Amino acid sequence: MDYQTALFCEFDRYAAESYCAVHGVDPTLNIGDITKADEKVVPDFNVMFGGSPCQDFSIAGKQGGAAWTCKHCGHVYNPLEAHYDQRDHCPKCGSTEIEKTRSSLLVEWLRFLREKKPRFAIYENVKNITGSRFYATFNLFVKELEDYGYNVYWQVLNAKHYGIPQNRERVYCVIIRKDLDNGKFKFPSPIPLKKALVDMLEDKVDERYYLPDDKVAAMITPPRSDKSVTPSAPAEEVPQTTTAGTCSLAGVKLSKKGTQFEGYCETALTLLARDYKGFGNQQMTGVMEHNE
Repeated sequence: MDYQTALFCEFDRYAAESYCAVHGVDPTLNIGDITKADEKVVPDFNVMFGGSPCQDFSIAGKQGGAAWTCKHCGHVYNPLEAHYDQRDHCPKCGSTEIEKTRSSLLVEWLRFLREKKPRFAIYENVKNITGSRFYATFNLFVKELEDYGYNVYWQVLNAKHYGIPQNRERVYCVIIRKDLDNGKFKFPSPIPLKKALVDMLEDKVDERYYLPDDKVAAMITPPRSDKSVTPSAPAEEVPQTTTAGTCSLAGVKLSKKGTQFEGYCETALTLLARDYKGFGNQQMTGVMEHNE
């Protein structure tokens, strides 16, 4: 799709620099912190993409949801339950001193859409926003979009069903203005996965991404090695991937800071915010290289 970026929103300097470098976007188009940006003065746009922070909806987070807390009286409320022009006032005492969760920034996303009325929009977040704990909030979000004159189509999609060897579930909302919607939108059907985890690797990898010798030794030393692990059956139409002649590669699941071998896998597990720190106690995905 041919398009021109009207603006983007990112308050983190390094994330903004990365976005501009990857997509060739002018840094001056960044409007910065969305909570401080004026939706009435930014350029108009026809399409809106994005999401809001997922940490407070994610099962890996504190699950604070979209709740706001009044700093004056301590009252906790869901901003989506209030009319948009009354949200910044505590419904109990009227104070404007409000502590907000990061995931409640979805109301800022709604603020821009309400003002600019784009032709369509795509919103993304973690699957858990549609779970029992937060489904009421998600319904309020969808209802507000409908009140603004949009039809909302949503579905939980998994990256591994669309060509990416990673088990990553996300909810996608396709939001189409009612006066332009022909009612024929359907989410794409899954496609066969033709790549495995090892196919996505770089040819040259820095040594810091390899497990140290002591952890490797712990994985292959009894009693851990006396448990037979059978490689899982490959997904349909996914060939086993090996390098020519000298060694073979296989995706593996590891836990206990990389010392416990849990079996083989062709798809990566969902990335977590703490993964940049290296192997933790939880199950993680790695790649085993076996020299022959």
